[in-house]
Amino acid sequence: MSGYKGHLTGGVVAYAVLLLLLKNTQPTIISLLTWFLCALAGALFPDIDIKSKGQKYFYWILLCLILLCIFVNRLDLVAIISVMSIVPLLVKHRGVTHRLWFIIFLPLAVWLAVSSSYPDVAHVLILNVIFFIAGAMSHLWLDFGFFRMIRTIIPGQY
Repeated sequence: MSGYKGHLTGGVVAYAVLLLLLKNTQPTIISLLTWFLCALAGALFPDIDIKSKGQKYFYWILLCLILLCIFVNRLDLVAIISVMSIVPLLVKHRGVTHRLWFIIFLPLAVWLAVSSSYPDVAHVLILNVIFFIAGAMSHLWLDFGFFRMIRTIIPGQY
């Protein structure tokens, strides 16, 4: 089990590994920074179900999203985000947020929802999602080890 500093280090490693895999691309400085932040956010994300740095940042991000949605008059999204903000308080630690299927499915579902409303940015956001998922996988790897992380695909077994 790692503390938040260990998980952030895991996020940095996940970021570096993905950059090596994407070595033939020519990303901008903004893309590199965004991917880095996504990997770090993913590395902290599984611990949103407890009082942690990840939970603190999660709620700050949700607050900013709610304010942005109010500003652009998307009250439907305010309602969805508000419901999402309650979920981490209702689940047990190392429950659903520490399941591999969940940390893959949730970001992809968010990407699909955003892409359906804003198809112009779908190709840009998918790399952000991939870096987020890699960061979250590094969290599970540090908490459980590689083989135990893979077994978390099947709910209730680890």
